[in-house]
Amino acid sequence: MRCWVLLLVLLSWGAQGEDVLRSAVSTNFPDGLHTHYLAYIANKLGVKSEVATMPYARRLLSVDNGTLDIMVGVSNTAPIGENTDRIEPAYESLSVAIFVLAGNESTISSIDSFYQYNISVTRNSSRQTILQHIPDNHIIPAVSLEQKIDLLLKGRIDSFMHVKQSTLTTLITQNLYTKIRLAEFQPPKEYEQHIVINKNSWLYQRKYELEQIIRDGVAKGDFAHIRYRFYKSENK
Repeated sequence: MRCWVLLLVLLSWGAQGEDVLRSAVSTNFPDGLHTHYLAYIANKLGVKSEVATMPYARRLLSVDNGTLDIMVGVSNTAPIGENTDRIEPAYESLSVAIFVLAGNESTISSIDSFYQYNISVTRNSSRQTILQHIPDNHIIPAVSLEQKIDLLLKGRIDSFMHVKQSTLTTLITQNLYTKIRLAEFQPPKEYEQHIVINKNSWLYQRKYELEQIIRDGVAKGDFAHIRYRFYKSENK
């Protein structure tokens, strides 16, 4: 009888002790691109995945305090806590671009143009640091690319900033590229996107395996393919 009890205890512990990849994505995009990246990583690690939703700043804090194991979409310049490790290499590099109505390309000729014109950026986005010296009343927060496009077409904003690759795909797919074009002035830098993990998580013990998964995924074009497939399905 004792043997059966011990066996049941061991089996129960094994089921409860399975590694689960705890993560979170933006509240505005519960089934967005980051969710697909996390599913890819969990599959490669051979573990189950639990994805919550919370704002960007809270996600960073939750990784650092151990509530979450992992977070995707953290730029190479984003501040992280002492219990957080930024994984190398970056899984993608994104260019942030400024878009205006066709015919207005020259209105945005430098960053100082935003003292006169307004611009829409994604709410709570770290990319807003590019505009840190621009008056707050010239920066219009938005929750999605679709909202930015709508605001621009309706004349409620002069320009918007968004990831160049996904925006061009959306504009071309929706036949809007003749109406919305790249501004003359563009931010000079690209943003490397990294995965961060908690140093006390079970995942940290598999850090080198995770780094190899990312390295292989970049080399094979897996992350680029996930991005392309996601935005293609979104624009159908």
